[in-house]
Amino acid sequence: MNQLAFNMSAELTFYREDELFLGSAQIRLMKQVMVDGSIHAAAKNLRMSYQHAWHILDKLNRLSPVPIVIRQKGGKDGGGCRISSYGMKLIRTYEKKVIDIIQFLDDSNSELKSCFF
Repeated sequence: MNQLAFNMSAELTFYREDELFLGSAQIRLMKQVMVDGSIHAAAKNLRMSYQHAWHILDKLNRLSPVPIVIRQKGGKDGGGCRISSYGMKLIRTYEKKVIDIIQFLDDSNSELKSCFF
């Protein structure tokens, strides 16, 4: 008899007023901005358009009670941006909740093995 494996999976997403606020794409982009110091470089490294990256980060700031992405005007050395301390707290919180969900799913998937033939 061929047994099929059953398992559950999930992706963590935060909403604010029914709008997508924070998910894996936002976290990846914020972390890349932290590394690169600019939206343009982060978008390039993540292989997304600058316009798409800018839209994601602008929406984060718009939905957030405090700024997440702090933009710096261009000048002699060019502009750039950084992630605020609140944004870094969101990243840590998101990553902790993902670990909690992975643990829950691991436990639940083990239980599934005894439920299905």
